[in-house]
Amino acid sequence: MIGKTRTLSLLLLFSEEENSLSAEEIAQRLGATLSTTYRDLKKLRELGLVETVPGERFILGGQISILDRVARLGTPLLKASIDEMERLAKVTGVTVTLTRLYFDSIIGLGHVEGDRNVSIGYERGQVVPLFYGCTGKAILGALPWRQLKRIFEANTDAIRQAGLGGSWDAFLGTVRTWDRDSFLWTEGEINPDNIAVATAVLGADAVPLGSLTLIIRRRDISLFDRSQIETELMRSRGKIQGVIAQSSP
Repeated sequence: MIGKTRTLSLLLLFSEEENSLSAEEIAQRLGATLSTTYRDLKKLRELGLVETVPGERFILGGQISILDRVARLGTPLLKASIDEMERLAKVTGVTVTLTRLYFDSIIGLGHVEGDRNVSIGYERGQVVPLFYGCTGKAILGALPWRQLKRIFEANTDAIRQAGLGGSWDAFLGTVRTWDRDSFLWTEGEINPDNIAVATAVLGADAVPLGSLTLIIRRRDISLFDRSQIETELMRSRGKIQGVIAQSSP
């Protein structure tokens, strides 16, 4: 069996920017010999975790897609949220998205479309901007200060460029204006054509698990009642958090 650490390191080399790699590129980045890399790739191909494409390059295999579906459907946050997402989209006519907190990033879990097509700006499984848009900011506003401090220290330049503060005190002051128990509207921060509102979904320990977001095309905003959207969003948040609390040990 190939080394577990090396296997994981090999698979993690693939990204949106580099979704195909040659054996030579993999070997170089892992600091492994070419013969070792080919042996590892052979085993991964047998498991369906990588596949070959023209040009003697490798991509992630079909088994990854199966695992992605299993992981998504088994995510407690999605299981607790899907009924409310469908209800929200139906009663408001607005597209609803769900994201989850993953270390210091947020990832799209899925969405339910409303009455009007809207370009969300991110897809399921895609990392969502943490410092732009209400989806990430709602989560930031609910994080404990120690985690915020770690995020600031690791992303100082990005936070400054996003206009959220050039120092730790300034950043904390900005974030604390976003009420963890309410909602946040933003306009055009991820997609210039959209206006969105989000709220953090909290776990049983009151730490955010992710966020629930409603997205509206800017040109359609006058067709909607903002107060109704806010009311329905917070109602769904309460129901989702209730399901999560009941399922917690």
